[in-house]
Amino acid sequence: MRLVVTGGGTGGHIYPALAVAEAMKSDASVTAVTYIGKTAGLESELVPQNGIEFEGIEFYGMPRGKSPLLPFKLLAWGMKLQQAKVHARRLLKKLRPDVVFGTGGYVSAPVLMAAKSLKIPYVLHEPDAQPGLVNRLMARDARIITTSFSEGAERLKHQPDQQVLVTGNPIRGAIGGISKDEALKKLGLDWPVDKPVLLVTGGSQGARRLNAAMVEALPDLLGEMGFSVAHLTGRKLYDETIEALPPALKGNPSYWVQPYSANMAALLALADVAVCRAGSLSLSEMYVCGVPTILVPYPFAAADHQRKNAQASVRAGASLMVEDSECTGQRLLQELRPLVENQGLRAQMRNAALALGHPNATQEIVACLKRFAQ
Repeated sequence: MRLVVTGGGTGGHIYPALAVAEAMKSDASVTAVTYIGKTAGLESELVPQNGIEFEGIEFYGMPRGKSPLLPFKLLAWGMKLQQAKVHARRLLKKLRPDVVFGTGGYVSAPVLMAAKSLKIPYVLHEPDAQPGLVNRLMARDARIITTSFSEGAERLKHQPDQQVLVTGNPIRGAIGGISKDEALKKLGLDWPVDKPVLLVTGGSQGARRLNAAMVEALPDLLGEMGFSVAHLTGRKLYDETIEALPPALKGNPSYWVQPYSANMAALLALADVAVCRAGSLSLSEMYVCGVPTILVPYPFAAADHQRKNAQASVRAGASLMVEDSECTGQRLLQELRPLVENQGLRAQMRNAALALGHPNATQEIVACLKRFAQ
């Protein structure tokens, strides 16, 4: 069996595709796995680093807005789409996949269009509660659609008998399989196992709003509330976050701050509560590990999909939500205090998160791909 995987633009599209690609590559029945993404996109770095063959195409997102030049920009974009589709057809003819797997993002559009024109079956995965434009348009001819959130399932179904499975997001590595004690050892932290840990992360790019609120809240978190805090600032925001810290908190043994960590499995195993953005992949990882979350959706996410993700999580009882414009240290403390004082509430949110988790998502999607390849 030969597989082509496509999806890009953000980690929410790339990491689920990469998780499936890695799982398929380790399967004895699979002879070739190739990832097609944007030539200069984030995927062009991440995919080869993980030992998956990568092919790049040139493409960019559809112009939007109210500019008087928009019609001309759309014309140029339409021509670029056709060029990208021709390039994708050449690649698919060379690679001869039995099935194509797409996770969304604009770069997947010409690849899926090329697969359709060559009569190669494709499977779509939608990571978010608010389905993206490419997946909405390409869902009509998908053999099967998998989703992370049940909320978006009906919007992707074009025919009454079209199958849409709520599998959750594919997750990589050991996430959900490490104990808190093991995690402390892996990270070299001398924290008591029974001390509550707050994880703060704005994703790989970081979130200035979350970082500033955390610096403001730290004295109360480490003191009165008794937390240990693991804080990922994002690479570009690390220095400014450290400079903003009160001198008395620098070097505090209960505050572990890093720009980035490759060991999210350990950090999630530590966390009793997390403050984070509402990206679909982050939420999927939190769910599998049963971490209650305070979500601060990124307000400029495409189609406001992070807000939709957060609202779905709040409705399920796994999360609380704070608007980005209202995210201050005092507001976070206000939301965190009930979770510290009421362990029963924290347990309810943990159970709600676990109920949303899909630890077998990768295996379920692999089974779908194998079925349609045959």
